[in-house]
Amino acid sequence: MEDSRTVRPDLELLLAAREDPDAFGEFYRRHAVAVERWLRSQTPDMSTAADLTAETFAQALVSLRRFRGGSDEAARAWLYGIARNLARR
Repeated sequence: MEDSRTVRPDLELLLAAREDPDAFGEFYRRHAVAVERWLRSQTPDMSTAADLTAETFAQALVSLRRFRGGSDEAARAWLYGIARNLARR
């Protein structure tokens, strides 16, 4: 079990992920299930939701330098914005 004193904020993880792949991995593990759950509500096909989840995080990874948010809420909104845009396509 992770000690709550060592949990890094989402914003910190995204900023660190620009240089540290482990930080992005932590961000992914924290949000992948919830993103996939949301995508399942947007598409009737579970495999499509899984593919969109993978693509959401792939897009987030290649777009890290463009993230300009200043809070954990902005980090999550950015991630879900990517997922929303992919689901619309």
